[in-house]
Amino acid sequence: MRARAAAVAAVSTAAVLALLLLFGGRGARSADAPRIEFRGAARSVGGSCLVVTAGGVRFAVDCGSLGEEGGGELPDLPDSLAFVILTHAHTDHCGLLPRLFEAGFDGPVYCTRATARLAPIMLGMIRGISGASVARAAFDRTIAGFSEVPFGREAAHGGVRFRFRRAEHLLGAASVELWLPAGDDTVLLVVSGDIGGGNSLLVPPAEIPARADYVVMESTYGGVVRAEAGGSAPGREKFARAVGEALEAGGDVLIPAFTLGRTQEVMAVIDRYQRAGVIPPESEVYVDSPTAHKITAVYRTLREELSEEARNMYPGEPLRFPSLREVRSRTSMKVHDRRHVPAVFVTSSGDLSHANSPRHLMRMFEDRGNLLCIIGWQPPGSLGARLLAGESPVLVRYREGNENLEEWIDPELSVESSAAFSGHADAAGLLGWISAVRGTRKVFLVHGEERNAKALAKSIREALGTDVEIPERGAVRELVPVRGS
Repeated sequence: MRARAAAVAAVSTAAVLALLLLFGGRGARSADAPRIEFRGAARSVGGSCLVVTAGGVRFAVDCGSLGEEGGGELPDLPDSLAFVILTHAHTDHCGLLPRLFEAGFDGPVYCTRATARLAPIMLGMIRGISGASVARAAFDRTIAGFSEVPFGREAAHGGVRFRFRRAEHLLGAASVELWLPAGDDTVLLVVSGDIGGGNSLLVPPAEIPARADYVVMESTYGGVVRAEAGGSAPGREKFARAVGEALEAGGDVLIPAFTLGRTQEVMAVIDRYQRAGVIPPESEVYVDSPTAHKITAVYRTLREELSEEARNMYPGEPLRFPSLREVRSRTSMKVHDRRHVPAVFVTSSGDLSHANSPRHLMRMFEDRGNLLCIIGWQPPGSLGARLLAGESPVLVRYREGNENLEEWIDPELSVESSAAFSGHADAAGLLGWISAVRGTRKVFLVHGEERNAKALAKSIREALGTDVEIPERGAVRELVPVRGS
């Protein structure tokens, strides 16, 4: 009996020790595990912001605003952030940086070369729209804080190593590989940023990270499969033929386009198809956004950052072609009063909500020979969305001089849409991207409306068997080390 009791006691002790080792060891490792906080773009689009704590260092990946007025949520304790990593220059990823500096942050903002040139332009635009809500000193500190890191080169700050990979979404846009210290281990976190649709004429193709332990991934079009997979040549030619036919018939074409990325892609496509004769070479192309002019100047300066296709297309200065007229708003508006040839107007804003787009529309809507070509996502209820839905009459709000005007109109011009310029991968593209990232333990889906995120989560689980979560805003998750990272 004593021997049996001793044996039972020995087994019990061994079991307890094993449990202590198992759970105690996990607890120790968990204490060292990096943490990630989902501060923005959770179950929504806009305001992208992740806060990561690893090895005693706290930093943010992106600090984006909601809308061009610069609203959104700042990370808690901004003065405790050691640095920021910025994936690209769109305002929904960088728009709150001036407010972050004003609230006490004073570290570097790491980004690619093109992003360091483009983001200040976009932040200046927000500052102008919002009426300089951030003090000039804070704005200046923000601009001075940008620190360039070349694609593919590993950098480090406070024990955190990171590397930018091309995301194709926009000139300078990046996915980020992050090696996070976790006690004696390392966690490899990949943040996708916004993933391009494989259809850019100007920007090099995406470079998919080879592996990851955890992935934070965008899901903007996670529930959408485009008819023209990947956009590229078929979609661009269809767009060009629609524009060319309207011009050949003597009409004008209005293309409302977002100033960063979309406008430059449209310019290049029009140039290409004018050379091919699909768009009449004699037609003039007016671009009248001051912000777009500044952005185009960056594209021209950073010629080596462009795709091989674009460099071959432009052996000299990029985005210079005979029919292009980069003008002030007043000049392009006067063309409607007296013009000699049919014209294309590439103008902001992309959803016709402000700036010059509605002003052009008011000069074009009565002529059924004219064409309005919508090339970007239209927020529900926006003027662009209502026109696409065929609403008539429709209310147009616009500004002429110092006056804010509004008028009900019955549009006679044709309205078409094109997905050829989408800066985001569709559901198939997103699934292909994550399928190429080996070793992924878990995927967190952000930057997408809940229905699109759920659709993508279902596809990833079914195709790859990978654990997927769609975190809520404010959620905090530990990234438990995976041996061998």
